[in-house]
Amino acid sequence: MTIIPIIIWLGGTKFQDRKAKKDAKRNLFFTLMANRKTTTILKEKVDALNLIDVVFQDDKKVRQAWKDYHNSLNSLSPDFPNNNSFALDLLSEMALSLGYKELKQTEIDRFYEPVQFTKEQELKNNLAKENLRVLLASKSCSESFTEEELRTRQNETKED
Repeated sequence: MTIIPIIIWLGGTKFQDRKAKKDAKRNLFFTLMANRKTTTILKEKVDALNLIDVVFQDDKKVRQAWKDYHNSLNSLSPDFPNNNSFALDLLSEMALSLGYKELKQTEIDRFYEPVQFTKEQELKNNLAKENLRVLLASKSCSESFTEEELRTRQNETKED
């Protein structure tokens, strides 16, 4: 009689462990899918990529697809121009592993990003560049360099 609760507990623990692993795989896949074609490099996406070997440790096809994609990310790799194809292969293998058998690569490749997001990112980049330009040309927030000081400053920053 005392063995039955132990068996139930072990079964429940095993079930919870399998569920947690499946949830981790699914969350990682969803993160990569949601950010698959974003124009900025997001830490969330990088973290997800770096977890693939751990989370999908039992899936050789996913890990091989990750290795191929990782190699294609190197700008010196001959596969660099085609790294999107390797990303699609990786997401496709992950989808199959998770049971999304009807999800095609053309569907994985489809991505929506409103023009407004791109414009906002351009604006942020331009503001950052302008702030840097102003800071490099100023002694402080309220005092600019003289022409001579500015030339000297520019020459110093070129040497660094």
